[in-house]
Parts: sequence; C-alpha cells; structure tokens
Amino acid sequence: MKRLIWISSYPKSGNTWLRILLDSVLLYDGNSVDINQIKTAGRRIINRQSFDQFLEFESGELTPEEIIFYKQKYYLDYGLKATEDVYVKTHEANWKINNKLCLIPEEVTKLSIYMVRNPLDIVTSLATYFNVSTDEAIEVLANPDYTLFGHDQGIRQNVPVKVGDWSSNVSSWLNSKELPLVLIKYEDLLDKPVEVLSTLLQRMNKPVNHKLISKAVESHRFERLANQEVSNGFIERPRKTDKFFRKGKSESWKEELSTAQIDQVLKTHHKVMTQLGY
Repeated sequence: MKRLIWISSYPKSGNTWLRILLDSVLLYDGNSVDINQIKTAGRRIINRQSFDQFLEFESGELTPEEIIFYKQKYYLDYGLKATEDVYVKTHEANWKINNKLCLIPEEVTKLSIYMVRNPLDIVTSLATYFNVSTDEAIEVLANPDYTLFGHDQGIRQNVPVKVGDWSSNVSSWLNSKELPLVLIKYEDLLDKPVEVLSTLLQRMNKPVNHKLISKAVESHRFERLANQEVSNGFIERPRKTDKFFRKGKSESWKEELSTAQIDQVLKTHHKVMTQLGY
C-alpha cells in the first residue's frame, strides 16, 4: 500500500507554514499549534545513522550521484515497511537516476504536495535565512548543484539534500507524471487559504470542515507565528539567522530588489516562471 505523502518545495517557499496548518486541521481541531512541536512531517525519515544502517556501510565517501541512487532504495524500503501514512518534508529535487527511475519512488507514494513561490520573493527571504547578500542568494537560486548538508561542509548527522536551482527543482516535481501531484502556490495560500486547504484535504481524502479550516487559518496568521518565534524560539531556524518568520507576504520583491537583480532572476528562471504565471 502507498503510504508516503511528500510535502516538497524549494527552501523558503511556505513548506513550514503549510505543515503547521495541516497539523492544526488534522490533529488540533483548528487550534493553535506549537511551532516547536510540528507533527506533520515533523521529523526526518532519513538521517546519517539510519542511512548507514540501511546500506550496511558508511555513506560519507559516496558521491552525490551515489547518494541519490541509494536514497531512492532507502525511500522505497521505508515506504514498503510503513504501516500508516507518513508525511515527509523535503527540499530535494526529484532527480532522475536513469530513464526508468526517479529519486521519489512512485510505488510507495500516496501523494506529493508541491509548494511553489515566486522566486523573486524567495531571494530576500533566502538571503536572510542563510545570512548572505541578496546577490549571493540570487546565485544560490541559479546553482544547479546547490546542496544542503553537503559533504563539503563536513560529514554531518543529516544526509546531503541536493536541492538544485529553483527552475530544476520545480520542474522535477511538476514533470513527474508518475506521482499524484497537488501544486500549491504560496500566493494562493495567502490570498484564499480556506479554498486552497479545502481542495488539498479533498485530494488527501480527508473530511472538509470549512469552519474548522477557517479557525486554523486564523490561529496561524503570520503575526501569530512570528510572535511565537519571538517568545519561544524556533528549532528549525538556523543559528546564524535572526528570525525564520520574516514577512509572510507576496510581491515584496518590488521594494526589495534592484532592477538589475530582478533582471538576473528573470533571465535565469523566466521559462518556468512563465509556465506558473509569475
């Protein structure tokens, strides 16, 4: 039986906000969720220890291509052994391994939920998140080899996550015809959250209660999440970042980016942006 439900996105695209909203709707009757106790995809199903145990050898010397190859086998094995639905958060692109396989195994995938956001808005959010300049963030957005927890940063508890550039990341999921996909635009979740969440719950074969969904949305307005972070911190925030919940708006790029910076993003990502109506 297919048990894995992927909640995927390029970094800083609303993945965390969506997981919090799903937590509230599915587990807390629309009430406020502790941002440090997110249960929907709240833990990684793969880490260095579990990966090495699965492989029966240490993974630290594997090449990026080999890591993706063995990760596919790990996810397949994990999904086949799952006895209930498992939500999995990832920023990794659905990389092709060969002409027949992709990283995300369709045999055990119940649903893939992809959050997408205008890359022009991602830029400054990413710059703040990684404490780099705006121009450096634009370079990250265009880097086909961009990897989280890469071995070049030392062998860590987390297994490397090859994110890739924004366009490739988005396209890898949207073009995965074998996977049942729900595409959610960050901007739509901002503008019409009850409608978006209702449609998602229908695709998940979950009951739709508009009153409960409205309550969950109200309980997790951006200001309330930001206040929680100020009061209690946020375990998913990198140490070098002042705050995780920055603005929670769309089209901030119009005031934050220069004409040259806008042109650079458009030059690199205009094809996929056009496909998505950005």
